[in-house]
Amino acid sequence: MNDLNERCPEIWVIDDDQSIRWILDRALTNAGFKVTAFETASTALMQFKRTETQLRPALLVSDFRMPGINGFELLKQVKNIDADIPVIIMTAYSDLDITVQSYQEGAFEYLAKPFDIDDAIELVRKAYQKSAVTVDHQSTVDAEQSTSLDDWKDALRQWAESALANGDISILTTATEDLEKILIECALVETRGRKQEAAKRLGWGRNTLTRKLKELNKKT
Repeated sequence: MNDLNERCPEIWVIDDDQSIRWILDRALTNAGFKVTAFETASTALMQFKRTETQLRPALLVSDFRMPGINGFELLKQVKNIDADIPVIIMTAYSDLDITVQSYQEGAFEYLAKPFDIDDAIELVRKAYQKSAVTVDHQSTVDAEQSTSLDDWKDALRQWAESALANGDISILTTATEDLEKILIECALVETRGRKQEAAKRLGWGRNTLTRKLKELNKKT
């Protein structure tokens, strides 16, 4: 087994040709991946929809021409569920139209049959590395957002403790009004002043936002 890591990333191989499934299963397993093979795209898609996000495969390797759902339809539906998962499309029908279409639908790469098994493994490695980088980046973004929210909560707590200690009995009203004002301002900035869209972002109707703005204007 190679040095991918101890997580043993899972690869789904979808092909109606049993020999292709067997070859890729054996080669990718020896390369350090866990392989799950499917004979049809419909079976793979059904399983993908049922699989929780954190348990989904690292990437998919799918044939193009198969009975029922073809590789492109599988690609489109998988991308609608998880836009970040890499999908490699295989086909023996090597022509420019299929190559272009595979990229347009969001495929990571196009693998023409017959292929060299070492080339196929290297392509899977690249796709997996892309997937791992995407996951790491998203984890960093989530952590930064969580930290920012925690900082905001800490600042609010310190302000509340100080106001209560000074006997400020209007603290709840003040905090609610200030928070609402900030959220409205941010929503309007985010939507470039489009009130209907801003109201939608805040979970309100257009009339509610209009009323809130009038109330704020009276207080300023």
